[in-house]
Parts: sequence; structure tokens; C-alpha cells
Amino acid sequence: MPPATRARFAQSILEEVNRLPRVWSEPIHQRCEKAWIKIQESPPVAWLEEETYNALTEAIRSQLGDAETIKLYRALGRRILSNPNIQSFIESVIRLFGMSPHALLKATPRGRDSLVRDSGTLIYEYVSQHSAKLHLRNFPVSTFKTGTTVVLLSGTFLGLLDAAGVSRSAKLETAQVDLRSGHATFILSW
Repeated sequence: MPPATRARFAQSILEEVNRLPRVWSEPIHQRCEKAWIKIQESPPVAWLEEETYNALTEAIRSQLGDAETIKLYRALGRRILSNPNIQSFIESVIRLFGMSPHALLKATPRGRDSLVRDSGTLIYEYVSQHSAKLHLRNFPVSTFKTGTTVVLLSGTFLGLLDAAGVSRSAKLETAQVDLRSGHATFILSW
């Protein structure tokens, strides 16, 4: 099955793009006009096919470049806790374990499963008191081969660390990135 993304998550990306200066947001909108309209008009709980979602993400990366795309997704990651698709799950995790980086990162695989489907497996690994790894495995090559997914997730995971209150010391490195097999490891520290 090809990957799919919840419309509400894609709609939150549109909101982030609209927060950008017009000189950046307008070209993104123009590059993916049909996809933009489809995302806007979809019911929030609908699943969007990979072509629509990829049209948006590739337009963002093409217009902004990697560094600014990471910034945009980092902002999205900070706000992801208010996404209705995962809000109740995250709130229960916070009630049980508190708002620590490890609590949020440990909950990320399950939270991610409510936003995407058929998008590989994400596995949390505790490394030390101030470090963890997220291993992405078997993401469909049809989307993963461009490298954009690694860029987007890098920003999103940094945003989660920001949400956990460690933005000043948050760092992320990627390792074992294999675009042809859909694998990447994200090494997070704070």
C-alpha cells in the first residue's frame, strides 16, 4: 500500500506555510496549487494519497531549501501537540510521564501512526539521560527516495524537543540514511 497522510496534518502544514513571508509562501502555493486546494477542501479525518502530500512537501523544500524547511517543520513540531488527531494520546502520555523529552519521543511512534499510514515503522531507543534515537525503517521508496522525508522529520523531531522545553540545547543528527530502502536514524540530544 502507498503511504497516506491525514488531511488535518497536511492542513496544519498549510497553516505554517501561510505564516511565512509572502515572498516564500506564494511560490509554494503556486507550485502545488491543485494539491493545495485538495488539502484545503478535504475533511480533516480523510487520508490523502502520497501524490497530493508529496506535491506539498516537495514544493516547500524546493522553495525554502533544507535549512528553512527544517525551521518550518520545527515550528510545526512545536504545535503538533495541539493536533486533534494526537492530542488526547499526547495528553495521556504527559499525565502519566510528564512533559520530558524522553516521554514525548517515546510516544512519537504511536502519535505518528495516527497521522500517517503505510509509512514504515518508527522505533524509539533510549540512549542516555539526554539522548535518544528514533529509527525509521521501511518507509516506501516512492516517497522516501527524494530525501525530503528525512528533512521534514528532522524539523518535526526538533520541534518536539522544543515543546518539551529543551530548545536551547536540542540537537539532531541523522545516520544510516538509505533512500533506496526507506531507512534513517535520527539521533536526538539535549
